[in-house]
Amino acid sequence: MSVRPFFIVASARSGTTFLRLALNAHPEVAVPPESRFITELYDGADEVNTSEFLERLAAHKRFTVWNLPVEVVAQLLGERTWVPYAEAIAAPYKAYAAQHGKRYWGDKTPRYIEHIPFLARLFPAARFIHPVRDGRNVALSYAHVSFGPKTVAAAAELWARRVSAGMRAGRALEPGRYLEILNEDLAEDPEGEMRDICRFLGLDFHPAMLSPEERRRGVVDKVTHSYDPTSAGRARMSDWKSDMPPTHVEMFEAVAGNVLSELGYERRFSDPGALAKLKARLARWGLPIGRLKATSPQS
Repeated sequence: MSVRPFFIVASARSGTTFLRLALNAHPEVAVPPESRFITELYDGADEVNTSEFLERLAAHKRFTVWNLPVEVVAQLLGERTWVPYAEAIAAPYKAYAAQHGKRYWGDKTPRYIEHIPFLARLFPAARFIHPVRDGRNVALSYAHVSFGPKTVAAAAELWARRVSAGMRAGRALEPGRYLEILNEDLAEDPEGEMRDICRFLGLDFHPAMLSPEERRRGVVDKVTHSYDPTSAGRARMSDWKSDMPPTHVEMFEAVAGNVLSELGYERRFSDPGALAKLKARLARWGLPIGRLKATSPQS
């Protein structure tokens, strides 16, 4: 089995950072910080002017975090005036991998979960890893960061939409291109899950992926991430059963209960009441109902 480019896509706060750092610790794989520019630089044309593309890439704030000179990317594209967009956008990943002495590249940008069909067409051999975390714990996790929804209902809506989009698009791909994993399983058995992921990607498992010291080498944006690369496991994970008020649980399940059930997650309310549904609807319209509050775990 050959190694192909891969994308880690998910609803945010679902364990993607651990996966990225673990795979980046593999001696043959480079996974840079989040890109976002694959979709943001695309203007609908399958070919791009090389100089214009490089100028826009260099100006993109996500690319600047990679600490990769755009001239190195330009060398890969050569002297051609026009290049296919897929080749142009793959060049910074190839250059990043080469800069770090790696052979293969992957991407971890959670919001690409809503762009799987586009990415699958752009990179016909690419594979997709979709980590899924109980949405109620995802909602609790948003309380610890500056970005994302700030009410239970808004978090439920975002989680359900993105997880559903990922499952729908990913499961429609050819066999062998899409893998769903539960974040809870990854926390319970990191080595077993990472071995499965390596088989999916065509990689040999390497113990460096589970080494806190090796994971620490990966760049993490401390402004938007509370993740500690030296830690993985249940000890740092929010637990909705103990940390989320019952009224918030009911509101979440009023919005996203069907998706929870589809994934096999336990529900506390099989049929949320009319009041919970009303509160959820008002919160989704922007009213500050069911605001998320930080609890001690921060993952």
